[in-house]
Amino acid sequence: MASANWLGTMATAVLAPILPKIAEYFHTDPHVAVMVALVATLPAFFVAVCAWPAGLLCDRFGTRRTMLYGVGIYGFVGCAPMILNSLMGIVITRAMVGITEAVIMTCTTALVADYYRFEDREKWLALQTGGAGVIAVVMVALGGLLGTGGWRAPFAMYCVAFILFFLCLFKTWEPQIHVSTRGSRELSEDSRAGQPAGAQKKYRWAPVGWICLLTFFAGTAFFIMIIQLSFILAERNITEPAKVGLGCAAAVLFMPIGSALFTVVRLPVAGRLTVSFILSAVGFFVLALSHGFLFTVVGAAINGLGSGLALPTLITWALAKMTPEVRARGTGFWQSSFFFGQFVSPLAVLALKNITGSLGNAVLVYAVFMSVAAVVAIIAYIRGGSQPLVEAL
Repeated sequence: MASANWLGTMATAVLAPILPKIAEYFHTDPHVAVMVALVATLPAFFVAVCAWPAGLLCDRFGTRRTMLYGVGIYGFVGCAPMILNSLMGIVITRAMVGITEAVIMTCTTALVADYYRFEDREKWLALQTGGAGVIAVVMVALGGLLGTGGWRAPFAMYCVAFILFFLCLFKTWEPQIHVSTRGSRELSEDSRAGQPAGAQKKYRWAPVGWICLLTFFAGTAFFIMIIQLSFILAERNITEPAKVGLGCAAAVLFMPIGSALFTVVRLPVAGRLTVSFILSAVGFFVLALSHGFLFTVVGAAINGLGSGLALPTLITWALAKMTPEVRARGTGFWQSSFFFGQFVSPLAVLALKNITGSLGNAVLVYAVFMSVAAVVAIIAYIRGGSQPLVEAL
Protein backbone atom coordinates (compact mmCIF):
# COMPACT_ATOMS: atom_id res chain seq x y z
CA MET A 1 0.00 0.00 0.00
CA ALA A 2 2.80 2.40 0.87
CA SER A 3 4.52 1.90 -2.49
CA ALA A 4 1.29 2.52 -4.42
CA ASN A 5 0.75 5.69 -2.39
CA TRP A 6 4.17 6.93 -3.51
CA LEU A 7 2.87 7.19 -7.06
CA GLY A 8 1.47 10.53 -5.93
CA THR A 9 4.95 11.74 -5.02
CA MET A 10 6.33 10.56 -8.36
CA ALA A 11 3.70 12.52 -10.31
CA THR A 12 5.52 15.85 -9.98
CA ALA A 13 9.02 14.97 -8.76
CA VAL A 14 10.05 12.99 -11.84
CA LEU A 15 9.19 15.91 -14.15
CA ALA A 16 10.78 18.75 -12.19
CA PRO A 17 14.17 18.58 -13.97
CA ILE A 18 12.69 18.50 -17.51
CA LEU A 19 10.17 21.35 -17.33
CA PRO A 20 12.61 23.77 -19.03
CA LYS A 21 13.09 21.26 -21.87
CA ILE A 22 9.32 20.98 -22.34
CA ALA A 23 9.12 24.76 -22.51
CA GLU A 24 11.93 24.84 -25.08
CA TYR A 25 10.29 22.17 -27.24
CA PHE A 26 6.94 23.98 -27.32
CA HIS A 27 8.45 27.48 -27.47
CA THR A 28 6.19 28.44 -30.39
CA ASP A 29 3.07 28.05 -28.25
CA PRO A 30 1.98 31.59 -27.23
CA HIS A 31 0.98 30.39 -23.75
CA VAL A 32 3.94 28.09 -23.15
CA ALA A 33 4.93 29.57 -19.76
CA VAL A 34 1.46 29.12 -18.29
CA MET A 35 0.97 25.68 -19.85
CA VAL A 36 4.29 24.34 -18.55
CA ALA A 37 3.46 25.67 -15.11
CA LEU A 38 0.17 23.76 -15.29
CA VAL A 39 2.08 20.60 -16.22
CA ALA A 40 3.81 20.88 -12.84
CA THR A 41 0.92 22.08 -10.64
CA LEU A 42 -2.29 20.58 -12.05
CA PRO A 43 -1.89 17.16 -10.38
CA ALA A 44 -1.78 18.68 -6.89
CA PHE A 45 -4.80 20.87 -7.64
CA PHE A 46 -6.86 17.92 -8.86
CA VAL A 47 -5.85 15.81 -5.87
CA ALA A 48 -7.20 18.57 -3.65
CA VAL A 49 -10.45 18.79 -5.62
CA CYS A 50 -11.02 15.07 -6.22
CA ALA A 51 -9.83 13.31 -3.04
CA TRP A 52 -13.20 13.75 -1.32
CA PRO A 53 -15.21 12.43 -4.32
CA ALA A 54 -12.70 9.58 -4.53
CA GLY A 55 -13.70 8.59 -1.02
CA LEU A 56 -17.34 8.52 -2.12
CA LEU A 57 -16.39 6.20 -4.99
CA CYS A 58 -14.71 3.89 -2.50
CA ASP A 59 -17.89 3.72 -0.43
CA ARG A 60 -19.97 3.05 -3.53
CA PHE A 61 -17.80 0.53 -5.44
CA GLY A 62 -15.29 -0.74 -2.87
CA THR A 63 -11.91 0.63 -1.82
CA ARG A 64 -9.72 -2.03 -3.44
CA ARG A 65 -11.63 -2.01 -6.73
CA THR A 66 -11.49 1.77 -6.95
CA MET A 67 -7.75 1.72 -6.20
CA LEU A 68 -7.07 -0.81 -8.97
CA TYR A 69 -8.87 1.33 -11.52
CA GLY A 70 -6.94 4.37 -10.30
CA VAL A 71 -3.53 2.68 -10.53
CA GLY A 72 -4.23 1.24 -13.98
CA ILE A 73 -5.51 4.49 -15.50
CA TYR A 74 -2.67 6.41 -13.81
CA GLY A 75 -0.14 4.35 -15.77
CA PHE A 76 -1.79 5.06 -19.14
CA VAL A 77 -2.34 8.80 -18.67
CA GLY A 78 1.08 9.21 -17.04
CA CYS A 79 2.88 7.63 -20.00
CA ALA A 80 0.71 9.38 -22.64
CA PRO A 81 3.02 12.43 -23.15
CA MET A 82 5.63 10.06 -24.60
CA ILE A 83 3.58 10.02 -27.81
CA LEU A 84 1.72 13.35 -27.63
CA ASN A 85 2.76 16.36 -29.70
CA SER A 86 0.23 18.80 -28.28
CA LEU A 87 1.06 20.82 -25.20
CA MET A 88 -2.66 21.14 -24.45
CA GLY A 89 -2.97 17.36 -24.68
CA ILE A 90 -0.14 16.96 -22.18
CA VAL A 91 -1.83 19.40 -19.81
CA ILE A 92 -5.07 17.40 -20.04
CA THR A 93 -3.23 14.17 -19.23
CA ARG A 94 -1.66 15.91 -16.21
CA ALA A 95 -5.14 16.78 -14.96
CA MET A 96 -6.09 13.12 -15.34
CA VAL A 97 -2.93 12.13 -13.46
CA GLY A 98 -4.11 14.35 -10.60
CA ILE A 99 -7.56 12.74 -10.59
CA THR A 100 -6.14 9.20 -10.50
CA GLU A 101 -3.57 10.31 -7.93
CA ALA A 102 -6.44 11.45 -5.69
CA VAL A 103 -8.05 8.03 -6.05
CA ILE A 104 -4.81 6.17 -5.31
CA MET A 105 -3.78 8.20 -2.27
CA THR A 106 -7.26 8.11 -0.75
CA CYS A 107 -7.72 4.38 -1.32
CA THR A 108 -4.28 3.28 -0.15
CA THR A 109 -4.50 5.30 3.07
CA ALA A 110 -7.98 3.95 3.78
CA LEU A 111 -6.80 0.37 3.16
CA VAL A 112 -3.85 0.80 5.53
CA ALA A 113 -6.34 1.91 8.18
CA ASP A 114 -8.57 -1.08 7.41
CA TYR A 115 -5.78 -3.67 7.36
CA TYR A 116 -3.85 -2.57 10.44
CA ARG A 117 -4.51 -1.45 14.01
CA PHE A 118 -2.65 0.34 16.77
CA GLU A 119 1.19 0.16 16.50
CA ASP A 120 1.07 -1.53 13.09
CA ARG A 121 -1.11 1.25 11.68
CA GLU A 122 1.24 3.90 13.06
CA LYS A 123 4.25 2.11 11.56
CA TRP A 124 2.79 1.85 8.06
CA LEU A 125 1.45 5.39 8.00
CA ALA A 126 4.86 6.68 9.10
CA LEU A 127 6.49 4.63 6.33
CA GLN A 128 3.96 5.94 3.82
CA THR A 129 4.49 9.61 4.65
CA GLY A 130 8.18 9.43 5.47
CA GLY A 131 9.09 7.33 2.46
CA ALA A 132 7.49 9.91 0.18
CA GLY A 133 10.33 12.32 0.91
CA VAL A 134 12.97 9.77 -0.04
CA ILE A 135 11.05 8.83 -3.18
CA ALA A 136 10.86 12.52 -4.14
CA VAL A 137 14.65 12.84 -4.04
CA VAL A 138 15.12 9.61 -6.00
CA MET A 139 12.55 10.61 -8.61
CA VAL A 140 14.12 14.04 -9.12
CA ALA A 141 17.49 12.36 -9.69
CA LEU A 142 16.03 9.79 -12.08
CA GLY A 143 14.07 12.47 -13.91
CA GLY A 144 17.23 14.46 -14.48
CA LEU A 145 19.15 11.37 -15.60
CA LEU A 146 16.46 10.21 -18.02
CA GLY A 147 15.99 13.79 -19.20
CA THR A 148 19.42 13.73 -20.80
CA GLY A 149 17.84 11.49 -23.44
CA GLY A 150 15.05 13.97 -24.19
CA TRP A 151 12.09 15.40 -22.36
CA ARG A 152 9.82 12.46 -23.20
CA ALA A 153 12.00 9.81 -21.55
CA PRO A 154 11.12 10.56 -17.87
CA PHE A 155 7.44 9.91 -18.60
CA ALA A 156 8.40 6.24 -19.00
CA MET A 157 8.73 6.13 -15.20
CA TYR A 158 4.95 6.04 -15.01
CA CYS A 159 5.13 2.44 -16.26
CA VAL A 160 5.91 1.57 -12.63
CA ALA A 161 2.15 1.85 -12.11
CA PHE A 162 1.57 -1.26 -14.23
CA ILE A 163 3.88 -3.29 -12.01
CA LEU A 164 2.14 -1.98 -8.91
CA PHE A 165 -1.24 -2.75 -10.48
CA PHE A 166 -0.46 -6.48 -10.56
CA LEU A 167 1.08 -6.39 -7.08
CA CYS A 168 -2.06 -4.74 -5.74
CA LEU A 169 -4.25 -7.16 -7.69
CA PHE A 170 -2.72 -10.25 -6.08
CA LYS A 171 -1.57 -8.89 -2.69
CA THR A 172 -4.59 -6.85 -1.53
CA TRP A 173 -8.15 -7.69 -0.64
CA GLU A 174 -11.38 -5.82 -0.14
CA PRO A 175 -11.90 -5.20 3.60
CA GLN A 176 -15.19 -6.04 5.25
CA ILE A 177 -16.48 -2.63 6.29
CA HIS A 178 -19.47 -3.79 8.31
CA VAL A 179 -18.95 -3.23 11.99
CA SER A 180 -20.50 -6.59 12.90
CA THR A 181 -17.59 -8.42 11.25
CA ARG A 182 -14.81 -6.47 12.92
CA GLY A 183 -14.85 -7.68 16.50
CA SER A 184 -14.66 -5.90 19.79
CA ARG A 185 -11.53 -3.86 19.05
CA GLU A 186 -13.18 -2.18 16.09
CA LEU A 187 -16.34 -1.60 18.11
CA SER A 188 -14.21 0.06 20.75
CA GLU A 189 -12.74 2.38 18.11
CA ASP A 190 -16.25 3.20 16.88
CA SER A 191 -17.23 4.13 20.39
CA ARG A 192 -14.28 6.46 20.77
CA ALA A 193 -15.14 8.05 17.44
CA GLY A 194 -18.31 9.35 19.06
CA GLN A 195 -21.13 7.13 17.81
CA PRO A 196 -22.80 3.82 18.63
CA ALA A 197 -21.67 0.86 16.52
CA GLY A 198 -23.46 0.78 13.19
CA ALA A 199 -25.00 4.24 13.50
CA GLN A 200 -23.53 5.58 10.26
CA LYS A 201 -26.18 8.24 9.73
CA LYS A 202 -25.43 9.79 13.11
CA TYR A 203 -21.70 10.09 12.52
CA ARG A 204 -20.40 13.49 13.62
CA TRP A 205 -17.96 15.00 11.15
CA ALA A 206 -16.96 17.98 13.32
CA PRO A 207 -13.91 16.34 15.01
CA VAL A 208 -12.50 15.23 11.65
CA GLY A 209 -13.29 18.66 10.21
CA TRP A 210 -11.15 20.38 12.85
CA ILE A 211 -8.29 17.96 12.20
CA CYS A 212 -8.53 18.63 8.47
CA LEU A 213 -8.47 22.39 9.10
CA LEU A 214 -5.27 21.93 11.10
CA THR A 215 -3.95 19.71 8.30
CA PHE A 216 -4.60 22.48 5.78
CA PHE A 217 -2.53 24.88 7.89
CA ALA A 218 0.24 22.30 8.34
CA GLY A 219 0.16 21.60 4.60
CA THR A 220 0.81 25.24 3.72
CA ALA A 221 3.82 25.24 6.07
CA PHE A 222 5.01 21.81 4.91
CA PHE A 223 5.58 22.93 1.31
CA ILE A 224 7.35 26.20 2.08
CA MET A 225 10.75 24.54 2.30
CA ILE A 226 10.13 22.26 -0.68
CA ILE A 227 8.96 25.04 -2.99
CA GLN A 228 10.62 28.20 -1.69
CA LEU A 229 14.08 27.21 -0.46
CA SER A 230 15.81 27.64 -3.82
CA PHE A 231 14.24 31.10 -4.17
CA ILE A 232 15.31 32.03 -0.63
CA LEU A 233 18.88 30.99 -1.42
CA ALA A 234 18.78 33.04 -4.63
CA GLU A 235 17.52 36.02 -2.65
CA ARG A 236 20.69 35.68 -0.56
CA ASN A 237 22.88 35.47 -3.68
CA ILE A 238 23.48 31.75 -3.29
CA THR A 239 22.91 30.41 -6.80
CA GLU A 240 25.53 27.70 -7.29
CA PRO A 241 23.66 24.60 -8.48
CA ALA A 242 25.57 22.28 -6.13
CA LYS A 243 24.74 24.37 -3.05
CA VAL A 244 21.12 24.86 -4.05
CA GLY A 245 20.76 21.13 -4.66
CA LEU A 246 22.32 20.33 -1.29
CA GLY A 247 20.01 22.74 0.51
CA CYS A 248 16.89 21.35 -1.16
CA ALA A 249 17.99 17.78 -0.46
CA ALA A 250 18.45 18.61 3.23
CA ALA A 251 14.95 20.07 3.43
CA VAL A 252 13.45 16.94 1.87
CA LEU A 253 15.64 14.23 3.41
CA PHE A 254 15.03 15.32 7.00
CA MET A 255 11.28 14.87 6.51
CA PRO A 256 11.41 11.04 6.56
CA ILE A 257 13.64 11.28 9.63
CA GLY A 258 10.87 13.32 11.26
CA SER A 259 8.36 10.65 10.24
CA ALA A 260 10.58 8.04 11.86
CA LEU A 261 10.39 10.07 15.08
CA PHE A 262 6.63 9.45 14.99
CA THR A 263 7.18 5.79 15.86
CA VAL A 264 9.73 6.65 18.58
CA VAL A 265 8.14 9.56 20.44
CA ARG A 266 5.52 7.91 22.64
CA LEU A 267 3.31 10.93 23.31
CA PRO A 268 -0.36 11.72 22.76
CA VAL A 269 -1.46 13.70 19.73
CA ALA A 270 -1.04 17.07 21.44
CA GLY A 271 2.45 16.10 22.64
CA ARG A 272 3.59 15.04 19.20
CA LEU A 273 2.11 18.15 17.61
CA THR A 274 3.88 20.26 20.23
CA VAL A 275 7.23 18.75 19.28
CA SER A 276 6.41 19.10 15.58
CA PHE A 277 5.34 22.74 15.77
CA ILE A 278 8.32 23.70 17.94
CA LEU A 279 10.74 22.11 15.47
CA SER A 280 9.00 23.79 12.54
CA ALA A 281 9.00 27.18 14.29
CA VAL A 282 12.69 26.91 15.25
CA GLY A 283 13.55 25.91 11.69
CA PHE A 284 11.63 28.86 10.25
CA PHE A 285 13.25 31.28 12.73
CA VAL A 286 16.78 30.02 11.95
CA LEU A 287 16.16 30.21 8.22
CA ALA A 288 14.51 33.62 8.31
CA LEU A 289 17.08 35.30 10.56
CA SER A 290 20.23 33.79 9.03
CA HIS A 291 22.03 35.04 5.93
CA GLY A 292 24.69 32.43 5.18
CA PHE A 293 24.29 29.14 3.38
CA LEU A 294 25.08 26.87 6.35
CA PHE A 295 22.45 28.20 8.76
CA THR A 296 19.89 28.47 5.98
CA VAL A 297 20.30 24.74 5.34
CA VAL A 298 20.29 23.99 9.09
CA GLY A 299 17.01 25.85 9.43
CA ALA A 300 15.54 23.93 6.49
CA ALA A 301 16.64 20.62 8.03
CA ILE A 302 15.14 21.42 11.45
CA ASN A 303 11.92 22.47 9.78
CA GLY A 304 11.94 19.22 7.79
CA LEU A 305 12.05 17.23 11.03
CA GLY A 306 8.97 19.05 12.31
CA SER A 307 7.06 18.64 9.06
CA GLY A 308 7.92 14.95 8.87
CA LEU A 309 6.55 14.38 12.37
CA ALA A 310 3.35 16.35 11.75
CA LEU A 311 1.93 14.40 8.82
CA PRO A 312 1.71 10.87 10.29
CA THR A 313 0.46 12.38 13.54
CA LEU A 314 -2.39 14.20 11.81
CA ILE A 315 -3.48 11.36 9.53
CA THR A 316 -3.36 8.81 12.38
CA TRP A 317 -5.36 11.15 14.58
CA ALA A 318 -7.94 11.66 11.84
CA LEU A 319 -8.26 7.93 11.11
CA ALA A 320 -8.79 7.21 14.80
CA LYS A 321 -11.88 9.43 14.67
CA MET A 322 -13.41 7.63 11.68
CA THR A 323 -15.64 4.56 11.69
CA PRO A 324 -15.17 1.93 8.97
CA GLU A 325 -18.27 3.09 7.09
CA VAL A 326 -16.98 6.64 6.62
CA ARG A 327 -13.24 5.92 6.52
CA ALA A 328 -12.83 6.26 2.74
CA ARG A 329 -14.74 9.55 2.62
CA GLY A 330 -12.91 10.81 5.69
CA THR A 331 -9.54 9.91 4.20
CA GLY A 332 -10.48 11.75 1.03
CA PHE A 333 -11.48 14.76 3.12
CA TRP A 334 -8.08 14.70 4.84
CA GLN A 335 -6.17 14.33 1.56
CA SER A 336 -8.11 17.24 0.06
CA SER A 337 -7.21 19.40 3.04
CA PHE A 338 -3.54 18.57 2.79
CA PHE A 339 -3.28 19.15 -0.96
CA PHE A 340 -5.29 22.36 -0.80
CA GLY A 341 -2.62 23.44 1.66
CA GLN A 342 0.02 22.52 -0.93
CA PHE A 343 -1.82 24.46 -3.62
CA VAL A 344 -2.33 27.55 -1.42
CA SER A 345 1.19 27.52 0.07
CA PRO A 346 3.02 29.41 -2.73
CA LEU A 347 0.15 31.89 -3.01
CA ALA A 348 0.25 32.56 0.73
CA VAL A 349 4.02 33.01 0.71
CA LEU A 350 3.79 35.36 -2.28
CA ALA A 351 1.17 37.45 -0.49
CA LEU A 352 3.31 37.61 2.66
CA LYS A 353 6.36 38.52 0.56
CA ASN A 354 4.49 41.43 -1.01
CA ILE A 355 3.44 42.62 2.44
CA THR A 356 6.76 42.14 4.27
CA GLY A 357 9.19 42.84 1.42
CA SER A 358 11.15 39.57 1.18
CA LEU A 359 10.82 35.80 1.31
CA GLY A 360 12.86 35.75 4.50
CA ASN A 361 10.36 38.01 6.21
CA ALA A 362 7.49 35.89 4.87
CA VAL A 363 9.08 32.83 6.47
CA LEU A 364 9.48 34.81 9.70
CA VAL A 365 5.71 35.39 9.75
CA TYR A 366 5.18 31.65 9.40
CA ALA A 367 7.63 31.11 12.26
CA VAL A 368 5.33 33.20 14.44
CA PHE A 369 2.29 31.24 13.22
CA MET A 370 3.96 27.94 14.11
CA SER A 371 4.98 29.29 17.51
CA VAL A 372 1.35 30.17 18.27
CA ALA A 373 0.32 26.69 17.12
CA ALA A 374 2.94 25.17 19.43
CA VAL A 375 1.58 27.15 22.40
CA VAL A 376 -1.96 25.93 21.66
CA ALA A 377 -0.68 22.34 21.40
CA ILE A 378 1.17 22.67 24.71
CA ILE A 379 -2.02 23.87 26.40
CA ALA A 380 -3.95 20.95 24.88
CA TYR A 381 -1.24 18.54 26.06
CA ILE A 382 -1.32 19.87 29.63
CA ARG A 383 -5.11 19.72 29.76
CA GLY A 384 -5.36 16.33 28.05
CA GLY A 385 -2.97 14.33 30.19
CA SER A 386 -0.25 12.02 28.96
CA GLN A 387 -2.09 9.07 27.38
CA PRO A 388 -0.06 7.84 24.37
CA LEU A 389 -1.74 8.11 21.01
CA VAL A 390 -1.51 4.37 20.39
CA GLU A 391 -3.72 3.71 23.42
CA ALA A 392 -6.37 6.07 22.08
CA LEU A 393 -6.79 4.23 18.77
